[in-house]
Amino acid sequence: MQTLSVLTRKIRTFATLDGSIKLRFLEAYIYTGIYRILIIFVPFNKLRKRMGNVKEESPGEVDINSYRIARDIRWAVINSSRYTPWESKCLVKALTAQRMMRGKGISTTMYLGVKKNEKNEMVAHAWIRCGSYFITGGENRSGYAVVAKFSTLGCKR
Repeated sequence: MQTLSVLTRKIRTFATLDGSIKLRFLEAYIYTGIYRILIIFVPFNKLRKRMGNVKEESPGEVDINSYRIARDIRWAVINSSRYTPWESKCLVKALTAQRMMRGKGISTTMYLGVKKNEKNEMVAHAWIRCGSYFITGGENRSGYAVVAKFSTLGCKR
């Protein structure tokens, strides 16, 4: 019963959101599903070709409007990924944010990093940056060695 009341409250909250915010949330939700499927079924080398320009970075600063859009997209990606029935971990979130930013014509850089955890196992992480703002995964990037980076600067929408 408690789960039902939580769900009802969340639906009511969602209903009060502005239409553009709802659309951005739904867009992020759909892209997380698409990218989860691609990660599972498409070889990484093929997926990598769609991530942007290898070993390049986007500018370190962007205009204030780009930062606002990045913040809104971050909200949509982080919140929508909480409700997906599929795994929406860092790479799914980074690819989703990258695609949404590219759709707005704003360049980003995606970073892929690795480190060893406390069990001495190799773990990977993905994060995405727009200007000096980390849209997804940036808060957890400490300790990861960057092994690849992809810029969408100059890429088509």
